[in-house]
Amino acid sequence: MNMAGYLGNKSDNVVHHLAEMTPDCKIVQIKKSEKTYFIPDTLEEAIKEKFIRCKYCIQS
Repeated sequence: MNMAGYLGNKSDNVVHHLAEMTPDCKIVQIKKSEKTYFIPDTLEEAIKEKFIRCKYCIQS
């Protein structure tokens, strides 16, 4: 089974790249109810769903 690549935070609409996350992302502080994953699991899908890139783990 593959690990998810992207995690969205529904409280601030920021998407994180799990393989590139840094301590500044504060992913561990995202509540379970605020987490969302994307199908397909791509940055393009996250952006289509109105999420913005995390400035720490996703470079423009």
